[in-house]
Amino acid sequence: METSPSKTQLTNSILAILGILGNTMTILLFFHDKKLLKKSYNVFILCLAIADMLTSILVITSPGFGLGDLIARPTNPVLGEIYCRAIWSRVFVFQHVFFSVYITLLLTIEQRWVAVVKPAKYNVAFKGKRVIGYIFFCWIWSFGLTGTGIFDAVYEPSSSSNEICTFKFISSGSIFRTSLSVFIIIMKMFFPCLSMIGLYIHMIVKTNNSPVASAESKAKLRGKMTRMIGIMTCILLICYSPNQIFLIFAIAGKAKIDSTLHHFTAILAFTTIFTNPLIYGLSNANYRKRYKMALFSMCPKRLGEGANVALRGRRVGPAPSESPAKGGQHAD
Repeated sequence: METSPSKTQLTNSILAILGILGNTMTILLFFHDKKLLKKSYNVFILCLAIADMLTSILVITSPGFGLGDLIARPTNPVLGEIYCRAIWSRVFVFQHVFFSVYITLLLTIEQRWVAVVKPAKYNVAFKGKRVIGYIFFCWIWSFGLTGTGIFDAVYEPSSSSNEICTFKFISSGSIFRTSLSVFIIIMKMFFPCLSMIGLYIHMIVKTNNSPVASAESKAKLRGKMTRMIGIMTCILLICYSPNQIFLIFAIAGKAKIDSTLHHFTAILAFTTIFTNPLIYGLSNANYRKRYKMALFSMCPKRLGEGANVALRGRRVGPAPSESPAKGGQHAD
């Protein structure tokens, strides 16, 4: 490995701990007020928080990225093969990373595009069972996009070091494998992010050019939820793109996995596991107030009750996605 493992692992572990803390607060927010989950938007936010929490745990326990190297490695060839393909390959780390990307795409479609452009179809498109179906499909799809890593990681003990696993990309450098990798990376990263950008452009054009667009639809377009999801989309593009571009070069045989540059792009990608809760809180006053209520609910009884009374006295307002609007739409 060309970079200091201790520095890399320490940095990734700090990011993962921040991710656990931030996403725990988001999960507690919904645990504290379960009525929020009646809205599909909040179901997606909770799902995103759980995915980022799992990513954080997987990063900490991942060999190379986190503190997984402190765990004894198997010496049995069968267990070693399982270890290399299921754990060392980091397939499940990045599966949950890109699962989060597709949940963010669902948020854009549900909370912004359908609610603004197709409000009459909102209640039909996002019924309870359909929402669960969308989430399940995204999980399966993200595993399909990252699962090829299971076949590329192999058990191969080194006589010169304590490493037992290595990457051997099938047909590395071939036109077929490079083309397949480009397609997978486009579907993992660029398709969902460019789709989100395209949906925003369509919303702006459709709403501003429509003579019958309601004042509420125009307000949604300028609202804090639009800004929040827009910021999340920009961060995804900035943080994930370098890692995925590097992977194309690695599979083509032009770059080395576990190099200094590879670890830098991974660290950049992992910053997103703790930024989402910050985005919720900084862009939405209702989330900030509910974060405080969830936090104070864990404090000693008298302190927690006093703080919650003070917060309620300032009026928490509607739920982050609740709205007095008709037809099942959300207001900002």
